[in-house]
Amino acid sequence: MTKSPNKIALVGAGRIAWHLGKRLRAKGLPVVQVLNRSADPARSLGDLLNVNWSTDWSGIQPDVDWVILAVRDDAIGPIAAELSKHLSDALVTHTSGATPGAVLAPYFERYGVFYPLQSFSMERIPVWSRIPFCVDAHVEEDLLLLKKVAKIIGNLVYQVNDEQRAVLHIAAVFANNFTNHCFAIAEQILEEKELPFEMLHPLMEETLYKALRNSPVLMQTGPAVRGDTDTIKRHIEWLRHQPVWLELYEALSQSINPALRPPSKSRKKKG
Repeated sequence: MTKSPNKIALVGAGRIAWHLGKRLRAKGLPVVQVLNRSADPARSLGDLLNVNWSTDWSGIQPDVDWVILAVRDDAIGPIAAELSKHLSDALVTHTSGATPGAVLAPYFERYGVFYPLQSFSMERIPVWSRIPFCVDAHVEEDLLLLKKVAKIIGNLVYQVNDEQRAVLHIAAVFANNFTNHCFAIAEQILEEKELPFEMLHPLMEETLYKALRNSPVLMQTGPAVRGDTDTIKRHIEWLRHQPVWLELYEALSQSINPALRPPSKSRKKKG
C-alpha cells in the first residue's frame, strides 16, 4: 500500500497555496510548515494552518518528506536551487501547468508535478470534487503517492506528462483567460453606451451550458460563422476607435470562418 506523506512543507503563500493548504489540513494531511519570501503572507497562512512559517529557505524542516512549490513559474527553478541545499530525500513538486516537471531534475532525485487545473481566487471556495488534478513524478512510488493524495482531497485524477500538460495549459488559457478577457471587453463596450453588463449574463450562461454538453464547434453562432459580411462591416466601423479590439475581432472572425476577408485590411491594401 502506498504510504501517505508524514510531513508536508508548503512553499508559497498565494492563492493556490492558500486554498491547497486549507484543503490538505481539512483532510487530515500533515502540513507542518509554510515558507514564503515575504513575511506577512507567510505569517497569515502559517497562522491559519497553525503551523510554523519562515521567510528563510534554509529554515525548511530537514525531515519533511514532501515539498509543494506553489509559486510563480519563474520562481520555481531559483527556489528549487536554494531548497536543494537543505533537503536530502524529500519529494519536491510544483503546481504549475505551464512549467515542465523536469525543471526540478537538476536539484532533486524525487520530483514531480501536482497541478490542480482551476483558476483560484481568494473570495471563492473551490469545489474540490470537480477540480482535475494533473499529477506526474519521476519515481513510480511518488506518482502513486500523488495520485492517492489527489484522490483524498479531490476526485478527478489524471496522470499527465510534461508535453501533455503544456498543451493542456494552452487550452486552459483559451478556455479561461482569453474568454474572461472577451467578457471584460464586452463589459467595457456596454459601459460606453451606459448599458448594464447583466444584460449579457443569460447569453453567457447559455453559451457555457451548450459548450459543456456539445462540441463547441457545433454550437458556434454569430455573423462570422454565417458569413454575414454586412453585419461584420458595421461592427468593424464601430470598433475603429479601439484598434486592439478591432484586431482581435477580425482575428477571431477569421478563426471561426477562414473564408472571411477582413474588410478593414482589404481597404488598407486598396489605399
